[in-house]
Amino acid sequence: MLIALTQIATRPPRVDGNKRAVGAVLVAALAFGVAAPTAVAAQYSRDADRLLDTVLPQASEIKASSRETIASNAPDPWAGTPRVNVLLLGADGNADRAERIKQFGVRTDTIMVASIDTRTGNTTLIQIPRNLPRTPFPEGSVMAETFPDGFRGEGDPGNWYVNGIWEKTEEGGDYEDLFAGSTFPGAEALKEGVQGITGLEISRFVMLDIDGLQALIDAMGGVTINVNRDLPIGGSRDAGIRPHGTVERGEARKLDGYNAMWYARSRYDSSDYDRMARQSCLVDAIIDQANPETLLTSFEPIAAASAQILTTDVTRDEFGAFIDLAFRVKDKGKVTRLVFAPGKNGYSPNRPDFDEMHAAVQTAIAEPAAPTAKPTTNAPTSTPVVPRPSPTVQDGQEESPSPTEPGSTPTRDEQLLQDGSQNVGDACAWQGD
Repeated sequence: MLIALTQIATRPPRVDGNKRAVGAVLVAALAFGVAAPTAVAAQYSRDADRLLDTVLPQASEIKASSRETIASNAPDPWAGTPRVNVLLLGADGNADRAERIKQFGVRTDTIMVASIDTRTGNTTLIQIPRNLPRTPFPEGSVMAETFPDGFRGEGDPGNWYVNGIWEKTEEGGDYEDLFAGSTFPGAEALKEGVQGITGLEISRFVMLDIDGLQALIDAMGGVTINVNRDLPIGGSRDAGIRPHGTVERGEARKLDGYNAMWYARSRYDSSDYDRMARQSCLVDAIIDQANPETLLTSFEPIAAASAQILTTDVTRDEFGAFIDLAFRVKDKGKVTRLVFAPGKNGYSPNRPDFDEMHAAVQTAIAEPAAPTAKPTTNAPTSTPVVPRPSPTVQDGQEESPSPTEPGSTPTRDEQLLQDGSQNVGDACAWQGD
């Protein structure tokens, strides 16, 4: 499931007149592109102020083993920071799964890094498969001391994928003492893991749950996106459960929150890698369509949705800096993505080559694809970043099959994923007749 994450800002004192009139909601997934008005009326200003107290922690409330400092009050808070990396997480929790979460904790089934060039606003979304094994950790880190050979342990291997790091290190987890006293121990552990996977130091994180995605998009009045094939709603092949609905194929379809959530989440007859492609499309559509007109008329429902569904370590005093960054992304940046698909860019579901994955990340952020059409336009035109070959599988282990399910026809998104990196507009363009 996708994580398009929202934060609402009150009028920051250092933002100029035009931006102050717009205000901001930071939709993280870069996913953070939504701006919201706070100076439109005194009521909005009061609501936003209360919302910040609900959603954004104060700096004094954050306890962490390590934390990058952001020069929030400087004329340009990013002047000394050429690139910032924000961890975007989608939790597997919603109201229907409350008991499971209470018993076992949250798993982060969507993991992305928004790596942002702070000068240009160009953003690379780096998508990490939830079932990535043997997550390494930076030398000298807390997690590396406990897991010197990567994130692995006894029992079911499925409990030791990257999406289980948060769960095992949060309160009640098997390793809850590793970050004792930290405000977000699961986030700290997962930041170290994602740095080990990508080679990028993670500055901040934002996490949204399933209900949050639906509420955000409904509050925006829906989102327009190309649906390039019918997508089943629900269902499980393993359990023999048939889908109970369909997100229907169509160009520039206006989806409400429920159908947008299933557009990003459906995998009954497709793979995790196809789903990751659709998640990128939804993130890009939200950024593109989060315009001032929408937000001026929808501020209150967006504010209410954001207060219920968001977890982040971006503090209130830092928010003005992230507003500026969000405008750079929305106004002049372009969004590309890097996906670790089987057989490309060093990724293997059995034996990832993390050195090759680090190299692929550096290539992707240094050489973004040329800008092309927005998702609601037609033919793709840009040239993907040249993929790096993955390592040869050794020790008698077999490589996993192609990203598609047996008997299914690969979508064009899945074919593009074989290259591992492309302009988001290309993967999301209408591919019909």
